[in-house]
Amino acid sequence: MQDLPTTRPRGGPMTVPDQAVPDGALPMMASLRTFQDYHWLMLKVFYDAVLDAHGTAGLAQLAAGMRQAGVFRGTAMRDQPASFVAGRGPAQLVEHWDTAEWQLGAEDGTLRVTAEGPTLTLTLPEAPGRAYLADLLGDVDAVAALAAYWAPLLDGVAEGYGSGVAIEVDDPTVRPWGLRITGPDRVEQAPRLGSRTADPIRMVEVNRRTTGLLAAMQMYVTKALIDTFDASGEETVRRAAYRFGADRGSVIRERILALGKPLTMANFASTDGLQERDPGEAVFVFKERQHISDGAYYLDCTYCPLAEVWATEGPEGLRLGYLFDSSNHRGLFQSYNPSTEVRWTSVKSRGDHVCRFRFTVPEFLTDNDPTPEEFDNAPVHDSRGP
Repeated sequence: MQDLPTTRPRGGPMTVPDQAVPDGALPMMASLRTFQDYHWLMLKVFYDAVLDAHGTAGLAQLAAGMRQAGVFRGTAMRDQPASFVAGRGPAQLVEHWDTAEWQLGAEDGTLRVTAEGPTLTLTLPEAPGRAYLADLLGDVDAVAALAAYWAPLLDGVAEGYGSGVAIEVDDPTVRPWGLRITGPDRVEQAPRLGSRTADPIRMVEVNRRTTGLLAAMQMYVTKALIDTFDASGEETVRRAAYRFGADRGSVIRERILALGKPLTMANFASTDGLQERDPGEAVFVFKERQHISDGAYYLDCTYCPLAEVWATEGPEGLRLGYLFDSSNHRGLFQSYNPSTEVRWTSVKSRGDHVCRFRFTVPEFLTDNDPTPEEFDNAPVHDSRGP
């Protein structure tokens, strides 16, 4: 068995990369960890809601949805430009993986990469997501949730990626935990994971894709639940989506109150609130013209990585996305301040080009706040809608 490093300097021998992250990349690395953790939170809320409403039959559909999400991801990784430049095989699949698990393991120094013949093996101290989920669910339910995640997801990835690649994964109870990716040819090349942190553009791309693939998990699990349980499955999705928002909104609420601040929209939008996850607004992109006050939260989102994924399935994907989108935002904002009125004047998951957030807390509104309609119709130079 051959130990492989996770990067190769240009023109030099294979070496283990320096794990230090450049100062300029630190905010993006923190964002990447946050958005990767959102995957485990998404799994947690669906596992809880599905098990409560549908029992083991529901968990089978959770796994079926994860497998279809894997097919989607594997197909997208097969089709990306890198596959036509570097080829397709175990090392290339890991190097151009579309979420952050292996990247974060490389940065933390916990990922071991070995090769033997045509098989590339990745080893980590435990299954990604286990510690996060164990804190929320306890270890027994954490590994049960991950059993419905890792094996079906990777089976789907292998199918979508093709090129004779097969993936075998350890049970999530195992420590250390690993997966083995086997291709048709001997593995000679190390995946260059550490190189991503040196490229700010690549870091933004990885952040966006990691975030956007939350939509793949949600969309395909939602489809599996509705196909099997119909209206009852749809209600389960709404409950899971609301909890996904509420688990995050309640944390922001506690943080703002601990700082002795009121539960205003301005405090919600601050770096003490939601903006902590994406301080540079590089993942979700908004127009410069905004109106955020104690009582109003008016922003126009022009780029949403989740909507990009929902749209790949056309109107049906957007419909499934909106089931999540509406309940998630209600949970996020109303768990922070129950008086929040959640309203859009357009939203991507309903087929619009821009998400126009026009959320308000009526008790905090003043005469200086435009109504949503006034903000939408005001000239750009209007002092109430800068």
